[in-house]
Amino acid sequence: MADPPRNHSNGVNGAMSEQKESSVLFSLKELMNLEENRIKEEDDAKRKKEEVEAKAKAESERRAREEEEARLHAEEEKRRGEEMRRKMEEAQIDAARAAEIEKRKLEEQHRLQMEALSKQQAHEKEIHQIQSQKRKGIHPGVLAGIAVVLLAAIIAVVFIVAIKPANEAKEAVKKAQVAAASDDPRDWEEAEKQLAIAKDKDPTNKDIVTVADKVKGKRDKKQAADDAVAKAKEDELKKTKEKLATLQKDLDDAQAALKNAKTDEEKEAAKKKIAAANAAIGAVAAPAKKVCPPGVPLCN
Repeated sequence: MADPPRNHSNGVNGAMSEQKESSVLFSLKELMNLEENRIKEEDDAKRKKEEVEAKAKAESERRAREEEEARLHAEEEKRRGEEMRRKMEEAQIDAARAAEIEKRKLEEQHRLQMEALSKQQAHEKEIHQIQSQKRKGIHPGVLAGIAVVLLAAIIAVVFIVAIKPANEAKEAVKKAQVAAASDDPRDWEEAEKQLAIAKDKDPTNKDIVTVADKVKGKRDKKQAADDAVAKAKEDELKKTKEKLATLQKDLDDAQAALKNAKTDEEKEAAKKKIAAANAAIGAVAAPAKKVCPPGVPLCN
């Protein structure tokens, strides 16, 4: 009679034991779920933070590139404007110089013509006096003295009108030849100044054209060299822009791949691509920032 109650007690205890075991398993499962959710939330927060940082960095680099390109473009426009202004000023100076030379030339011609006319009138007056005195009977010695004076006057006129200007022109041409042999553009300006003096004194001097052509050839050669340097710089800048655009596309693709990555391997691969793209962009953009200072034409 005592056995049945004992069996009933064992059944209740077994049920309670199973219930407690199920409760513990349920608690452990909940804890595991909570831990997984926590880890997932941390991964999501970390991924979002990385995406925000990568996007901010890319935006900062893009703005830096645009600002650098804008600065380079502004400096190039400034250089071209200064070059155009310099050429216009040189053209105005050359025109004013040519006008002044022409004015002095006309004044000198007028002065020489008036001197020649005055001497001619004096000569005619002396001849008239000689003829008048000859009719009255003048001593031959007086006539000889007058002839000597007239000859000296004629020689002086020839020297003033022809010989002296020709010698001054030759001297100016020699100075121009020395200046034209230099490689300094400032000496070329001095050569042109001396050629203008020579042309004013003796336009028939054949060496003027030779020296002028030499100076012009040096100026053309220098301008061609400057244009070649500017063209090379422009081509280099264009290639840099194209390379940066390609690298920026690679960076955007890598950031998109990181955003859409599902596994840790995909995320790691995308991060490596982003780092490589950023490094390449920095390597390409760094030399572009080494811009020459203003006022150094051969550098720019």
